[in-house]
Amino acid sequence: MLTIPPTAPFSGAQKMWLKGYLDALSSAFPQGTGQASAPIIAAPAPAGIPVTIAWGSQTGTSESLGKKLVKTLTSRGHSPSLRDMATVTLDDLAGLGHLLIITSTYGDGEPPDNAALLYSALHAADAPTLASLNYSVFALGDSNYAEFCKCGRDFDQRLATLGATRLTPIIECDVDYDEPFSQWLAQLELKLAA
Repeated sequence: MLTIPPTAPFSGAQKMWLKGYLDALSSAFPQGTGQASAPIIAAPAPAGIPVTIAWGSQTGTSESLGKKLVKTLTSRGHSPSLRDMATVTLDDLAGLGHLLIITSTYGDGEPPDNAALLYSALHAADAPTLASLNYSVFALGDSNYAEFCKCGRDFDQRLATLGATRLTPIIECDVDYDEPFSQWLAQLELKLAA
């Protein structure tokens, strides 16, 4: 049994914490041998489908929905990662299996600032084929504007043109996005479970 000497320079609370710590360490040693017992190793949980969620936003709504999607997919056993579109390259897309895009439309149909580089790269004449990519798009918009959800539509159409496979049809939503987001999530769960 490991103990703290009475003359150790610690406060009462520190001594109590150390005692608990040392008791836990002591329990790892079989009595009388002085050697640690072999640790019990649990079989790793099966890894879920790796899914990249890329968000484009001026106001942060897409990022918030992305965080919500990460929690839900994680709870379903998948392995999601959330990425700001400003950090996603065409090389990244070519190496992904599943991409979920959540994006708003800015101004007169333009992509949000953080999505502009990826948008331009995808629409370039020399953009690579993305035949190994499965994707889905959730487009946020405001129907008071003529170019409602244009950025999301453009991403959806361009990815299809480059050979990527739609997991689900694009979901376009107006200012109230809770119900469409729930519908999109339900569709994604079915596709990712298949």
